[in-house]
Amino acid sequence: MSGGDHAPVAAVTGGAGGIGEACVRRLRSDGWQVVVLDIDIDQARAVAERHGAVAHAIDLADERSIEEAAAFVEREVGPCQGLAAVAAHLENPHRPESQDYAEWEDILRVNLTGTFRTLTCFGRGMLERRSGSIVTVGSITAFNSSPLQAYGPTKAAIINISRNLAVAWGRSGIRVNCVCPGPTRTPAVEASYARGERNPDTMIRETALGRLVRPEEVANAIAFLLSEDAGAITGIELPVDSGTLATQLWGLYGGVPEPMER
Repeated sequence: MSGGDHAPVAAVTGGAGGIGEACVRRLRSDGWQVVVLDIDIDQARAVAERHGAVAHAIDLADERSIEEAAAFVEREVGPCQGLAAVAAHLENPHRPESQDYAEWEDILRVNLTGTFRTLTCFGRGMLERRSGSIVTVGSITAFNSSPLQAYGPTKAAIINISRNLAVAWGRSGIRVNCVCPGPTRTPAVEASYARGERNPDTMIRETALGRLVRPEEVANAIAFLLSEDAGAITGIELPVDSGTLATQLWGLYGGVPEPMER
Protein backbone atom coordinates (compact mmCIF):
# COMPACT_ATOMS: atom_id res chain seq x y z
CA MET A 1 0.00 0.00 0.00
CA SER A 2 1.18 3.48 -0.73
CA GLY A 3 0.28 6.82 0.81
CA GLY A 4 -1.67 9.59 -0.86
CA ASP A 5 -5.27 10.27 -1.73
CA HIS A 6 -5.75 6.78 -3.16
CA ALA A 7 -4.47 4.98 -0.07
CA PRO A 8 -7.04 2.77 1.68
CA VAL A 9 -8.89 4.30 4.61
CA ALA A 10 -8.83 2.85 8.12
CA ALA A 11 -10.68 4.06 11.21
CA VAL A 12 -9.40 3.44 14.72
CA THR A 13 -11.83 3.83 17.62
CA GLY A 14 -10.09 4.66 20.87
CA GLY A 15 -7.34 6.02 18.64
CA ALA A 16 -6.16 8.51 21.25
CA GLY A 17 -5.27 5.77 23.78
CA GLY A 18 -2.18 3.60 24.13
CA ILE A 19 -3.05 0.68 21.84
CA GLY A 20 -5.16 2.98 19.68
CA GLU A 21 -2.34 5.44 19.04
CA ALA A 22 0.03 2.56 18.38
CA CYS A 23 -2.44 1.34 15.74
CA VAL A 24 -2.60 4.79 14.16
CA ARG A 25 1.19 4.95 14.01
CA ARG A 26 1.54 1.46 12.51
CA LEU A 27 -1.27 1.84 9.97
CA ARG A 28 0.12 5.17 8.80
CA SER A 29 3.54 3.56 8.33
CA ASP A 30 1.82 0.84 6.28
CA GLY A 31 0.33 3.46 3.97
CA TRP A 32 -3.24 3.73 5.21
CA GLN A 33 -5.15 6.96 5.52
CA VAL A 34 -6.22 6.87 9.14
CA VAL A 35 -9.08 8.47 11.05
CA VAL A 36 -8.50 8.78 14.80
CA LEU A 37 -11.84 8.34 16.56
CA ASP A 38 -12.04 9.00 20.29
CA ILE A 39 -14.30 10.51 22.92
CA ASP A 40 -11.38 12.76 23.90
CA ILE A 41 -11.32 14.92 20.77
CA ASP A 42 -8.44 17.12 21.96
CA GLN A 43 -6.21 14.11 22.47
CA ALA A 44 -7.44 12.62 19.18
CA ARG A 45 -6.38 15.80 17.39
CA ALA A 46 -2.97 15.66 19.03
CA VAL A 47 -2.51 12.04 17.93
CA ALA A 48 -3.70 12.88 14.41
CA GLU A 49 -1.24 15.76 14.20
CA ARG A 50 1.65 13.57 15.35
CA HIS A 51 0.96 10.90 12.75
CA GLY A 52 -0.53 12.73 9.78
CA ALA A 53 -4.05 11.43 10.34
CA VAL A 54 -7.56 12.90 10.66
CA ALA A 55 -9.37 13.25 13.99
CA HIS A 56 -13.07 13.01 14.77
CA ALA A 57 -15.08 12.49 17.95
CA ILE A 58 -16.91 9.29 18.78
CA ASP A 59 -18.77 8.20 21.91
CA LEU A 60 -19.52 4.48 21.97
CA ALA A 61 -22.26 5.10 24.53
CA ASP A 62 -24.15 7.27 22.01
CA GLU A 63 -25.77 5.64 18.99
CA ARG A 64 -26.00 8.91 17.06
CA SER A 65 -22.32 9.64 17.68
CA ILE A 66 -21.33 6.29 16.18
CA GLU A 67 -23.57 6.80 13.15
CA GLU A 68 -22.21 10.29 12.61
CA ALA A 69 -18.59 9.15 12.92
CA ALA A 70 -19.10 6.42 10.32
CA ALA A 71 -20.81 8.89 7.99
CA PHE A 72 -17.98 11.41 8.49
CA VAL A 73 -15.32 8.89 7.49
CA GLU A 74 -17.17 7.87 4.32
CA ARG A 75 -18.10 11.45 3.39
CA GLU A 76 -14.95 13.37 4.28
CA VAL A 77 -12.10 10.87 4.04
CA GLY A 78 -13.20 8.03 1.78
CA PRO A 79 -14.59 4.51 1.69
CA CYS A 80 -13.61 2.80 4.93
CA GLN A 81 -11.68 -0.36 4.08
CA GLY A 82 -10.36 -1.15 7.56
CA LEU A 83 -11.72 -0.78 11.08
CA ALA A 84 -9.79 -1.30 14.31
CA ALA A 85 -12.40 -1.31 17.09
CA VAL A 86 -10.11 -0.56 20.03
CA ALA A 87 -12.24 1.74 22.23
CA ALA A 88 -13.39 0.29 25.54
CA HIS A 89 -14.52 1.20 29.03
CA LEU A 90 -11.86 -0.13 31.42
CA GLU A 91 -12.44 -1.54 34.91
CA ASN A 92 -10.42 -1.96 38.07
CA PRO A 93 -10.32 -5.37 39.79
CA HIS A 94 -12.88 -5.92 42.55
CA ARG A 95 -15.00 -8.59 44.18
CA PRO A 96 -18.39 -9.38 42.60
CA GLU A 97 -20.37 -8.39 45.68
CA SER A 98 -18.75 -4.93 45.47
CA GLN A 99 -19.95 -4.28 41.91
CA ASP A 100 -21.04 -0.73 41.16
CA TYR A 101 -24.08 -1.28 38.96
CA ALA A 102 -23.91 2.14 37.38
CA GLU A 103 -20.42 1.24 36.17
CA TRP A 104 -21.69 -2.21 35.12
CA GLU A 105 -24.24 -0.55 32.83
CA ASP A 106 -21.63 1.87 31.48
CA ILE A 107 -19.25 -0.96 30.63
CA LEU A 108 -21.96 -2.99 28.88
CA ARG A 109 -23.19 0.07 27.00
CA VAL A 110 -19.72 0.93 25.67
CA ASN A 111 -17.93 -2.41 25.31
CA LEU A 112 -20.83 -4.58 24.18
CA THR A 113 -23.55 -2.45 22.63
CA GLY A 114 -21.16 0.27 21.48
CA THR A 115 -18.81 -2.18 19.79
CA PHE A 116 -21.67 -3.96 18.04
CA ARG A 117 -23.08 -0.67 16.78
CA THR A 118 -19.63 0.40 15.61
CA LEU A 119 -19.19 -2.78 13.60
CA THR A 120 -22.60 -2.56 11.98
CA CYS A 121 -22.34 1.16 11.21
CA PHE A 122 -18.91 0.91 9.63
CA GLY A 123 -19.75 -2.46 8.09
CA ARG A 124 -22.63 -0.95 6.13
CA GLY A 125 -20.37 0.64 3.54
CA MET A 126 -18.15 -2.43 3.42
CA LEU A 127 -21.18 -4.59 2.67
CA GLU A 128 -22.21 -2.28 -0.17
CA ARG A 129 -18.70 -2.46 -1.66
CA ARG A 130 -18.28 -6.17 -0.79
CA SER A 131 -14.85 -5.46 0.63
CA GLY A 132 -13.36 -4.67 4.02
CA SER A 133 -11.53 -5.90 7.09
CA ILE A 134 -12.42 -5.43 10.75
CA VAL A 135 -10.39 -6.21 13.85
CA THR A 136 -12.02 -6.06 17.25
CA VAL A 137 -10.11 -5.94 20.52
CA GLY A 138 -11.04 -8.56 23.08
CA SER A 139 -8.90 -9.52 26.06
CA ILE A 140 -7.40 -12.63 27.59
CA THR A 141 -9.91 -12.05 30.40
CA ALA A 142 -12.45 -13.44 27.92
CA PHE A 143 -10.89 -16.90 28.23
CA ASN A 144 -10.79 -17.37 31.98
CA SER A 145 -11.97 -15.98 35.29
CA SER A 146 -10.68 -12.65 36.62
CA PRO A 147 -11.65 -9.94 39.12
CA LEU A 148 -12.84 -7.76 36.22
CA GLN A 149 -16.49 -8.59 36.78
CA ALA A 150 -18.05 -6.63 33.88
CA TYR A 151 -15.08 -6.05 31.59
CA GLY A 152 -14.24 -9.75 31.15
CA PRO A 153 -17.77 -10.81 30.16
CA THR A 154 -18.04 -7.99 27.63
CA LYS A 155 -14.75 -9.04 26.07
CA ALA A 156 -15.99 -12.62 25.82
CA ALA A 157 -19.07 -11.26 24.07
CA ILE A 158 -16.88 -9.33 21.62
CA ILE A 159 -15.22 -12.59 20.63
CA ASN A 160 -18.64 -14.12 19.95
CA ILE A 161 -19.81 -11.06 18.00
CA SER A 162 -16.64 -11.17 15.91
CA ARG A 163 -17.18 -14.82 15.05
CA ASN A 164 -20.83 -14.16 14.20
CA LEU A 165 -20.01 -11.33 11.81
CA ALA A 166 -17.08 -13.21 10.28
CA VAL A 167 -19.52 -15.87 9.09
CA ALA A 168 -22.47 -13.58 8.35
CA TRP A 169 -20.35 -11.23 6.23
CA GLY A 170 -17.65 -13.55 4.93
CA ARG A 171 -19.19 -14.19 1.52
CA SER A 172 -19.80 -10.47 1.16
CA GLY A 173 -16.04 -9.94 1.16
CA ILE A 174 -15.56 -8.80 4.76
CA ARG A 175 -13.13 -10.38 7.20
CA VAL A 176 -13.63 -10.01 10.97
CA ASN A 177 -11.01 -11.05 13.50
CA CYS A 178 -10.32 -10.39 17.17
CA VAL A 179 -7.02 -9.59 18.89
CA CYS A 180 -6.93 -10.36 22.62
CA PRO A 181 -4.24 -8.46 24.51
CA GLY A 182 -2.79 -9.63 27.77
CA PRO A 183 -1.30 -7.26 30.36
CA THR A 184 -0.19 -4.31 28.24
CA ARG A 185 1.75 -1.27 29.42
CA THR A 186 -0.68 1.37 28.19
CA PRO A 187 -0.81 4.82 29.85
CA ALA A 188 -4.12 3.84 31.51
CA VAL A 189 -2.61 0.68 33.00
CA GLU A 190 0.54 2.52 34.06
CA ALA A 191 -1.71 4.97 35.94
CA SER A 192 -3.45 2.02 37.59
CA TYR A 193 -0.06 0.68 38.72
CA ALA A 194 0.76 4.10 40.17
CA ARG A 195 -2.52 4.09 42.14
CA GLY A 196 -1.76 0.62 43.54
CA GLU A 197 -4.73 -1.05 41.84
CA ARG A 198 -2.52 -3.53 39.98
CA ASN A 199 0.99 -4.86 40.56
CA PRO A 200 3.15 -5.15 37.44
CA ASP A 201 5.55 -7.58 39.14
CA THR A 202 2.69 -9.95 39.93
CA MET A 203 1.56 -9.80 36.32
CA ILE A 204 5.06 -10.35 34.95
CA ARG A 205 5.40 -13.54 37.03
CA GLU A 206 2.37 -14.96 35.20
CA THR A 207 3.88 -14.49 31.71
CA ALA A 208 5.93 -17.06 29.83
CA LEU A 209 8.20 -14.36 28.40
CA GLY A 210 8.83 -12.65 31.72
CA ARG A 211 7.62 -9.24 30.57
CA LEU A 212 4.45 -7.33 29.81
CA VAL A 213 3.12 -6.52 26.35
CA ARG A 214 3.96 -3.24 24.60
CA PRO A 215 1.12 -1.36 22.86
CA GLU A 216 2.94 -1.50 19.54
CA GLU A 217 3.00 -5.29 19.71
CA VAL A 218 -0.79 -5.37 19.87
CA ALA A 219 -0.93 -2.83 17.04
CA ASN A 220 1.34 -5.02 14.91
CA ALA A 221 -1.12 -7.91 15.22
CA ILE A 222 -4.07 -5.66 14.39
CA ALA A 223 -2.28 -4.22 11.36
CA PHE A 224 -1.47 -7.69 10.07
CA LEU A 225 -5.07 -8.89 10.37
CA LEU A 226 -6.33 -5.75 8.61
CA SER A 227 -3.85 -6.21 5.77
CA GLU A 228 -4.11 -8.21 2.58
CA ASP A 229 -1.41 -10.51 3.98
CA ALA A 230 -4.17 -11.97 6.17
CA GLY A 231 -6.56 -12.34 3.26
CA ALA A 232 -7.58 -15.91 4.13
CA ILE A 233 -7.90 -15.31 7.87
CA THR A 234 -11.28 -14.59 9.42
CA GLY A 235 -13.15 -15.50 12.58
CA ILE A 236 -10.08 -16.01 14.76
CA GLU A 237 -9.00 -14.83 18.20
CA LEU A 238 -5.31 -13.96 18.40
CA PRO A 239 -3.91 -13.55 21.93
CA VAL A 240 -1.03 -11.07 22.25
CA ASP A 241 -0.18 -11.75 25.87
CA SER A 242 3.51 -12.62 26.40
CA GLY A 243 2.37 -16.20 26.96
CA THR A 244 0.06 -15.48 29.89
CA LEU A 245 -2.61 -17.94 28.74
CA ALA A 246 0.01 -20.66 28.27
CA THR A 247 1.23 -20.48 31.88
CA GLN A 248 -2.10 -21.46 33.44
CA LEU A 249 -1.00 -24.47 35.52
CA TRP A 250 2.66 -23.62 36.06
CA GLY A 251 1.87 -21.86 39.34
CA LEU A 252 0.95 -25.29 40.77
CA TYR A 253 4.52 -26.45 40.09
CA GLY A 254 6.52 -23.54 41.39
CA GLY A 255 5.91 -21.01 38.66
CA VAL A 256 7.43 -20.30 35.27
CA PRO A 257 11.05 -21.49 35.07
CA GLU A 258 13.84 -18.94 35.08
CA PRO A 259 16.31 -18.98 32.15
CA MET A 260 18.72 -21.93 32.11
CA GLU A 261 22.25 -21.10 33.08
CA ARG A 262 24.77 -21.18 30.29
